[in-house]
Amino acid sequence: MTMNRRKFIGAGAGAVTLVGTNPMVWAQSPGSIKIGAFGPMSGNAAAQGQSLREGVEMVVNLKNAGGGVLGRQIELVIGDDAGKPEEAAVVARRFATRDQVSLAIGSVSSPASLAAAQIFREEEVPQIVVSGTAQRITTQGNEWVFRSAVPDRKLVGDLVDFINEKLPTLKRFGFLYVNDDFGKGAFDAFVDAGKKYGMSVTDEERYSRGDLDFTGQLTRIRSTNPDGLVEWSRYTEGALIHRQIKQMGWDLPRFGSDGIGAPAFLDLAKDAANGVIYPTHFSPATSTKLPAAQAFIALVRKTYNKPPDFVHAEAFDAINIAIAAIERANSSERTAIRNALRQTDYQSVRGPFKFDQKGDPTLVTHMVRIVDIKETDARS
Repeated sequence: MTMNRRKFIGAGAGAVTLVGTNPMVWAQSPGSIKIGAFGPMSGNAAAQGQSLREGVEMVVNLKNAGGGVLGRQIELVIGDDAGKPEEAAVVARRFATRDQVSLAIGSVSSPASLAAAQIFREEEVPQIVVSGTAQRITTQGNEWVFRSAVPDRKLVGDLVDFINEKLPTLKRFGFLYVNDDFGKGAFDAFVDAGKKYGMSVTDEERYSRGDLDFTGQLTRIRSTNPDGLVEWSRYTEGALIHRQIKQMGWDLPRFGSDGIGAPAFLDLAKDAANGVIYPTHFSPATSTKLPAAQAFIALVRKTYNKPPDFVHAEAFDAINIAIAAIERANSSERTAIRNALRQTDYQSVRGPFKFDQKGDPTLVTHMVRIVDIKETDARS
């Protein structure tokens, strides 16, 4: 199994290559290379934080077992932002100053990623956001931020295209979203993308993160008699929303965000999730034709005894891309790594991966439909 893991991690242009340990090089090399990884290790998004940590740790452990990078071991520094922007800023400052990381990976949510990005920009630390999709993460002229996730405007645009292709009679939509950058950005993108197909929003409703009761918003949306409902939430609130829709006896086509593409959503929503369609960054159900994805799925099952979710995939790609950039730069210096990241050309578990001029990935969005409380390929 060791040889298979090394072969997989080393596959593809720009991917990580595990090398044998060289005692002479190690003895002459400076200390470890520090990489920070942070996300909600606690709080109501802790499942995604755990996936981020597992995806990164798996690669770092394999790389260190093969001799490290540039003859040095990787020291992984973990930070917990609890899904809160103010905590993410504290973690980012600590990573940049006290911990002296060469690069940071995180966070999961857009607000936390944005807060950290402001600090990393000040401190000139390269950052790879894992699953924060708010468009403005990469549209503020920040040359230090990159992103593993497909941004929300593309996710929403691809969802709109999918609806028009597969369900062209749906034209009028109710829209419920969490009132932050993640939700508002998606709503604006849906309105813009839907215009070309004659789609409209019958009612726009918002809620605050952490809310538990959505029946008021859902009742108002229902009164407008939409053809379908789009809700843009993370998995905790998303599960509650779909359970409450079922409790209302309301049967209509439902579409969700990439934020519900986590096993925890199905665990919480159960059969209320059936029929929901959403764009996602990665799913085993949509990756049968990607050899790198199949090897990745097998590696996660071997390491953690479970299938990977989309955050595993995003984090796995992010750390592989980061290590490859360090190797290309032949340096642990922050500016050199940032410049090397711009040259990324990587066969990721989600398909061919490059960064565009803003730092966003050039990837194809995966589309999932929930059937019998399981993900299926909505495009097939």
